[in-house]
Amino acid sequence: MTEHDRPPGGTGQVRLRPYQEQAVAELRALVLRGARRILIAAATGSGKTSIAGYLICRAVAKGHRSLFIAHRRELINQAYGRLVQMGLSEDEVGVIMARDPRRRPGARVQVASIDTLRNRPKPRADIVFTDEAHRALARSYRELAAHYPDAIHIGLTATPYRADGRGLGDMYDELVPVSSPRELIREGFLVEPRVFTVPREALPDLSAVRVRRGDYHESELAEAVDRKHLVGNIVEHWHRHAQGLRTVAFAVSVRHSEHIAEQFRQAGVPAEHLDGTTSIEERDAILGRLERGETQLVASVGVLCEGWDQPSVKCAILARPTKSTGLYLQQAGRILRPWGDLQAVILDHAGCALAHGLPQDDRRFTVDPAKKRRKGAAAVGPPLKTCEECYAVVHAATRLCPECGFVFQPPREVPQEASGDLVEVSATGLREQRAAWEKLCAVAARRGFKPGWANHRYRERFGAPPPTSFALEAKRPQRGTEVSLALRAAVRGDGGRLSWDALADLAGEQ
Repeated sequence: MTEHDRPPGGTGQVRLRPYQEQAVAELRALVLRGARRILIAAATGSGKTSIAGYLICRAVAKGHRSLFIAHRRELINQAYGRLVQMGLSEDEVGVIMARDPRRRPGARVQVASIDTLRNRPKPRADIVFTDEAHRALARSYRELAAHYPDAIHIGLTATPYRADGRGLGDMYDELVPVSSPRELIREGFLVEPRVFTVPREALPDLSAVRVRRGDYHESELAEAVDRKHLVGNIVEHWHRHAQGLRTVAFAVSVRHSEHIAEQFRQAGVPAEHLDGTTSIEERDAILGRLERGETQLVASVGVLCEGWDQPSVKCAILARPTKSTGLYLQQAGRILRPWGDLQAVILDHAGCALAHGLPQDDRRFTVDPAKKRRKGAAAVGPPLKTCEECYAVVHAATRLCPECGFVFQPPREVPQEASGDLVEVSATGLREQRAAWEKLCAVAARRGFKPGWANHRYRERFGAPPPTSFALEAKRPQRGTEVSLALRAAVRGDGGRLSWDALADLAGEQ
């Protein structure tokens, strides 16, 4: 909890972040206009539980009763702890979950497991909160919502859409977006991940895998991905880009997950597996060893995608191809919370980033079903491409790979034949080439590359060596000194990766 979040004291008193305050204000305005079913869409790590906790504390102060529903033990414990942290006494918060000892039927706030609650008497509630509300179309959630026809229903989710294309408009009438991933990164609440994929030939062949309910048929998908050479590539890729980072690997099946963990152990990396059948005690022990660094990697299937927060884990291996943008973002979002000065690394062996966009890209959300969405709603974001050398995934407009310095060749326009008239050559091309040359020289100066590196990269991009005038100008001591000093100030504090924007400024680009 940051200093800005810490309660200054008093029941129900909590200081929200500015974007959370804005979301609360929008929600109140909707309620005043008569809205009864509202969906809050907020990126993983933006503090959805804090928003709900603030509203619950205010409701308690006014004598109202609240019900908070979740589907995992971790989410229930997180919500309970946050409410107590915000100032509610333990006597004011009850838990409805199996044989949980925190059962307090008379409490004004109940935090309940959806699986337990459907077989128990329903508590009274004026406001019903549903966590991970993209699940709200399931029968158990719909039946529970029908039990509270007069309550205000507030859904919370980072991914307000489903793989099957069904919109959440059947459950919610209004949507309140809460900040964007890029805003959260700028403000320091999330970290921007480095995303790497693999050569196309190293991706699993999914041509024979059928699609059901909007995603790949699970058993056929497992057969396609659980192959020795693909699993071996995962280990090799990790050693190259994420060695030493605590890691979670998202697999397709139990066998696939076990094979990933086994391959890492054979490579000398402490690794464990867990799945839905792993006991609560053993799961806690495995994650505890991961937290302490005794285990370096945990491979999992169907357990850690939602409701799991362990900020020290800073690498995610995506080994499960999916057509679900929501599932992809849930998995990628697990490692984006800040922890020390470590940057997050995503190793995408499933082609998810190229299919769904980078996890930090802004998206427009809607509760409409897929066929009614406006063009661009819940879209994948800007087009992407892959670096030919290090396989970093970057936006299509990127000209210099921020990971390895590879220079992307711009798409060449094929000149059309005209009627024989000569056309004046524009100076724009020369300006672009000069700017690219200066950037390459700057990268070479900062990273200590050999003199021929910039020349080689320039040839790759433009198909010819730089003009003599470029080379002479780049050798001027004064200019070189300026670039070198400015670059030292422009380098990010994450191991020497260059800021493209800062480099563009040095080259005089607007």
